[in-house]
Amino acid sequence: MENKNPNILVDASTKDDAAVYRINESTCLVFTVDFFPPNVDDPFTYGQISASNSMSDIYAMGGDPLIGLNIAAFPKSFPGEVINKILIGAKEKCDEAGLSIVGGHTIYDEEPKYGLAVIGTIDCDAIRKNNTAQEEDLLILTKPLGTGIITKSIKNNSKNAENALNESINSMTMLNKKASEIIKNYDVNACVDITGFGLLGHLYNMISQSNKNCDLKINNIPLFENLDSIIDTRNLTSGTMGNIKFLDKKLVNLKNIDEKMKAIICDAQTSGGLLISIPPKFANEIILKLNQNGHKKASIIGKVTKKKKFENKMINFIN
Repeated sequence: MENKNPNILVDASTKDDAAVYRINESTCLVFTVDFFPPNVDDPFTYGQISASNSMSDIYAMGGDPLIGLNIAAFPKSFPGEVINKILIGAKEKCDEAGLSIVGGHTIYDEEPKYGLAVIGTIDCDAIRKNNTAQEEDLLILTKPLGTGIITKSIKNNSKNAENALNESINSMTMLNKKASEIIKNYDVNACVDITGFGLLGHLYNMISQSNKNCDLKINNIPLFENLDSIIDTRNLTSGTMGNIKFLDKKLVNLKNIDEKMKAIICDAQTSGGLLISIPPKFANEIILKLNQNGHKKASIIGKVTKKKKFENKMINFIN
């Protein structure tokens, strides 16, 4: 349904990261919400990851987190000290972001869940949408892939995943704040954060909504260390399997991709990086600045190309 309110500049119609509402000529509010069950054992770390993930949509749109509301569900028997550690971990990341938690709502549920509803501010003339990628743009990914694969392997007691877990936790708890600040200095054409739909799902949405095609350089995609040895393509998360099922129908050439690589690019991420569509002249400079500011594996992973006739081949997979 089309919104009639002229102050709503971005809504769900383009499947963007967050909604944007204009409050005056120069300032807009940006809104988002996210929450999920624990994906790590340590409650403090889970709180950090969930808060970082919840604020990521604001950064992807080009905004700054301002205030937030806790959204939580816990079993009646859930220990109070565990809840406290989750909330303290979340507050630490919110403090780092400059976000004030001003309240929230909690219900009882058999499976614990935690996240935030976040409001941020944004310059109305500097909104980074997901549907405005331009032909010849280069695509930059700021964080490596594999968080879903690694956390699933840990739950299955895979010893191979233990070393990769620390790297993935460092990535998931890293705010996208610095990356967002860096690209504010450049003419970014489109941006999206990589979360539940995986790299390929979010890329597909960006490219289709922008009415473009793209080349995706498989070998350039940054991964967590030893990810190849961890993947069990017979035991993926339900989110990743759903992504593969959906994208297999949308992209006929996805069936030709190696099963492990297909699992990686469709892996449902938690608190993933930003996917940025940027004119080529800025790309190398942005990569250098990202590398210098904690995003050690930020990489150019593809190129936006002209829209072609065949809808189901809009993403060209190349080595």
